[in-house]
Amino acid sequence: MIANSPIVKPESKTDLPDDWLYDRSVLGWLLNPTLSKQLPFLYQIFALYCNLYFNLTGKNYLKGGRSLFRFLSNIFSQTSPDRYLELTLSGYQVFLNPTDMRLFQVVNELASQETDTRILPKLLAEGDTFLDVGANHGSFAIVASKLVGATGFVLAIEPQPRLAKALEKSLTANALCKFQIHQIAVGNKDGEIELLVPIGTSGSAGIFPEHSATHHHNVIKVPLKRFDDFVNWQGFTGKVLLKLDVEGSECAFLAGASQMITTLKPTLIIEVHPTSLKAAGASGDKLKQLLQDLGYNRYAEINDSDRLFPLEDLNTNIQRNVVMMMA
Repeated sequence: MIANSPIVKPESKTDLPDDWLYDRSVLGWLLNPTLSKQLPFLYQIFALYCNLYFNLTGKNYLKGGRSLFRFLSNIFSQTSPDRYLELTLSGYQVFLNPTDMRLFQVVNELASQETDTRILPKLLAEGDTFLDVGANHGSFAIVASKLVGATGFVLAIEPQPRLAKALEKSLTANALCKFQIHQIAVGNKDGEIELLVPIGTSGSAGIFPEHSATHHHNVIKVPLKRFDDFVNWQGFTGKVLLKLDVEGSECAFLAGASQMITTLKPTLIIEVHPTSLKAAGASGDKLKQLLQDLGYNRYAEINDSDRLFPLEDLNTNIQRNVVMMMA
């Protein structure tokens, strides 16, 4: 069930959670004709506007981009309600939700060597298992599905129906390995939750209103399960790499997957997000303590992954992905 929320805030460069998606660093690939010409006509109009605006103004924030994207994508979804955008880039074939502005960052995550997906070749090899919890469009899962080879395995969890379907299409087109996609939420108990999905920024979807419902959003009811109970994790192959990005529900997931974690000792890529932790009533110190209780004692920054530091030294006041390891 999806219901419109009454929470609406005016457009502002510094006020809305999806502002970062209208930065030139995210939209720059639209200036590449090889990529932009693969898009349907309506999205080529958006690409043309980006090209003209950035080149004529020299500015890095696309003024008016939000309104134009929503106008064009709404027309597209009305005329082609079941269609996904499809792009071929950097050896990948990716399917994208046409009404989700975050689609532009997904292309960066697959095509650029400057995003966090670049850490995966250092952590995965043939025959390994990759777990993508909070997959969104599945950029990490798509890259991993080639790295683990024919004998590896990818499991992705994404509760948003449209994104789970897009990921299924992308993995079907790209994966060399077996894979599973589960359209559920994961936590420390079984039941049902209301997932709050901000308009324009699906990556901030979560269950805590102070983080995910501060602006106009949709509400989706999805099943909630404990990872230890519903996944046959005893059958995972090779080393296990777990990517966790669940907008404040990190502690709940870790509690519900504690048996798998303490048994298989996966390397963990986790988003440290002080705002979502606070919205969840948690803290960086609580997260670090839970990770230590599970056996993690070292971490590395994505940008400096060869240097390991004691987990107790982790600064949880800065939002970013970090890599966690056990001794």
